[in-house]
Amino acid sequence: MKPTVLTSLLVAGLATFSGCADVPSQEIDTAKQAIDAAKNAQAPDYAPDAWRVASDAQARLEAELSAQEQRYALLRTYDATKQLAREVKDAADHAATQAATGKQQARDEAMKLMAQARDAMDRAQQNLAHAPRGKGTEADLVSLKADADAVGTTIQEMQAAFDSGDYVGAKVKAESVISAAQQVENDIERAKIMRRGEKRA
Repeated sequence: MKPTVLTSLLVAGLATFSGCADVPSQEIDTAKQAIDAAKNAQAPDYAPDAWRVASDAQARLEAELSAQEQRYALLRTYDATKQLAREVKDAADHAATQAATGKQQARDEAMKLMAQARDAMDRAQQNLAHAPRGKGTEADLVSLKADADAVGTTIQEMQAAFDSGDYVGAKVKAESVISAAQQVENDIERAKIMRRGEKRA
């Protein structure tokens, strides 16, 4: 049976449509490279909001690709995919830029907190040297010294985190040192007050 004119036009149209439905590999690869670059810039840590935007855009791109793969081959279209790939790249580039700024800010903040942590540690050590001594205080002194030693260990971990470029981790450790050192000082002050009360009795 000879093909009708309508059939011929339909076949030609589908062929043309199919020829325009190539997966935009270059755009997708460029988007992936931008995402990888943002990860390497530590955007999840230092630019979480911008990274979330990029991640959401990537999720939409993957969902669109999956949707097209589920369609009949001749009906696939990748215009939306190309647009989403561009959005992923732009968002990831922005996240990488924001991460560089955020990392420098975190570094500066970590340095300030680390200085405060060391000062707090020094005060705790000085107060420990003048903690009440005498009958009934031996166990308390041992406990206080153990707490101070733990603070010293955290100081070392804080510095190690900073040296490795983990400024968020360094800040967390510094805040922990400040809190623990303050607790040691408070415990020593309470011990002094109790000691004075015992002497009056």
